[in-house]
Amino acid sequence: MSKDEDAELISKAKATAVQYLKETYGIDVEITYAKKMPTYVADKIDFEGNVKGHKEQTFDISVDYNTQKTSNFLISPELKKVLPDKKLRGSE
Repeated sequence: MSKDEDAELISKAKATAVQYLKETYGIDVEITYAKKMPTYVADKIDFEGNVKGHKEQTFDISVDYNTQKTSNFLISPELKKVLPDKKLRGSE
């Protein structure tokens, strides 16, 4: 896969992650790190980021670049404090 193809996969998966977090939790986020996993490991891109304007409210999330499904959503204690418990329990 070329660097351009990787960049396109990352861009699409990033949009999926941002949209998922906005629609599911009502938060506007910025992605600060993205890494495409080697294909022999998984067809996923891992992202790290934070809520816009709140650098301490961090998260990690993975997106399958074939299906655009999200997984492995991890949040910092600072972000957990501001997210509705009901939403978090529903995502387990």
